[in-house]
Parts: sequence; C-alpha cells; structure tokens
Amino acid sequence: MGTIVGGFGAPHSPSLPSVVAKNPAFVENALYADLRRHIEEVKADVVLIFSNDHFNTFFYDNFPLFSVGVAPETSGPNDETPMPHHKIPLHEGLAAHIHRTGISNGFDLSLTQEFTVDHAFAVPWHFIGADRPIQMVPIFVNCFSNPLPLASRAHDLGRMIGSAIRTFPEDIRVAVFASGSFSLEIGGPQIPPNERSGVPDRVWVDRIVECMRKPNIRDLIDEATPLQLLRAGNAGGELLNWIAMLGVIGDQAPTELHPQSHGHAFGTWRWDQGNRA
Repeated sequence: MGTIVGGFGAPHSPSLPSVVAKNPAFVENALYADLRRHIEEVKADVVLIFSNDHFNTFFYDNFPLFSVGVAPETSGPNDETPMPHHKIPLHEGLAAHIHRTGISNGFDLSLTQEFTVDHAFAVPWHFIGADRPIQMVPIFVNCFSNPLPLASRAHDLGRMIGSAIRTFPEDIRVAVFASGSFSLEIGGPQIPPNERSGVPDRVWVDRIVECMRKPNIRDLIDEATPLQLLRAGNAGGELLNWIAMLGVIGDQAPTELHPQSHGHAFGTWRWDQGNRA
C-alpha cells in the first residue's frame, strides 16, 4: 500500500538556480534545502508534484485541465531557464494507477506519455531530487489558459489522488509537492513600470497564508474564485497547485510556512512534528 508521508510547497522561479549558483547564501536556497531535509527525513521514495506548464509542454491546440505524466522518465527544463538540464526518473506504475483511479472516479484525466517539462517541475526537482534515488510523478494543472479549473475541483483532484496513493499495491512512501506562486504578474498590465514581474495582490497572499495556518481550507477554496485568481496576476492561478496538494493531505496545519516578499511561500506539512508555522 502507498503511504503519504508529507506535504510540501515552494515556488518555481526560473531564475532561482542561477541566482543560488552565484550566491549560495540567498535565503531561498536555505528554504529549499530545508524542504529537501524534510523529504529525506520522511524517507520518501516518490515525490508527486502538482505544477503547471507555461506553454512549453502544452499549447492552445492541446491544453488539458489536468494531466498525468505516465512514462519511465522525462527531462527538463524544455524552456530557456538558466539551469542544468536534468533527466528525471518517473514512477510509471503509480502514475498509471492514478490515471486509472481518476477515470473510474469521474475525472476525465488526460494522459501524456512522451513529454518533457519546463521550469515549473525542473526547478523543484533541481533542489530536492536531482542527485537522490527518488522518482517523480508529474501532475499538470492548467493554471494559465482560461478558463481555469475551479478551486473546488482542484481540491477534489487532490482527494482522489490521495485515495489512489493509498490503494496502490506496492509499498512506497510518497511526498506530495505543490509548486507555484500565490500572486504574480509576468509581463502583463499589473506590473510596476520598467519591471518584468510584480505582485498585484499582497493582501490576498496574506489571506492565503492565514487560511493555511489555521487551517481553514474550505474558506480558501470558496475565496479562490476565478475573478480573485485573475486579480492576483496572470500567474495567480498557480495557487491551484497548492489547493490540489492540500486535497491530498487533508485539512492539517503546516509544520512550517514561510511567506516571501515575491508573492510565494515555502511550506511543510508533516504528521510526526508539531505545528511551528
């Protein structure tokens, strides 16, 4: 039987690997190192990552709401992110089981078998799994191409995947990881003059952190409307990755939650430790 051993969340800022290479003392390097330590301590065999594509793996001619990567391996990044290129081993069996379970539970999940990933998956992998004997299961959530999936549907997806992990016949330990920002505008009208990106809704970031810490996930789902995600920026839909992760692990307060000034956060949910968030 599969065992869910922890929940984790972090951004996938494409510049982060190169920033850290030049300045290892950068605070977000330490925060990613802490997530890696937690994943090692819970002895995860697999890290299941909820993240999104930035029109590099999928495009408008084929852009599923939810997709499962079912293959023995993938690689990335497939965009121009300045970081090392990684071959990424996948747990094909668990991914296929999630796909079958989703279909049998009314989720019309897309399946992709020949694919590469962009920085949304490659950046987290670079920091938490690139040099370790661990496998990935990539779950793509459409966070960019409107209409986005409803927050409630993303949460239900996570709950279904949690059930699929627990009914997987092999004895594996699975860490569940969400990657993305809470409020972020890239190259759009909601950024400061002469900037490439910005954080349009810092109040919303504070509200998300408050709901996660309580925890009050039902209010978070209710308030994460399509209009609110749009107010949070053209990448504000990446919150759906976190909501899906929370669907897997249930309504638990984080062990640690560290919001950052760039509209994102680093978080850890562990069952064997108290709440220090």
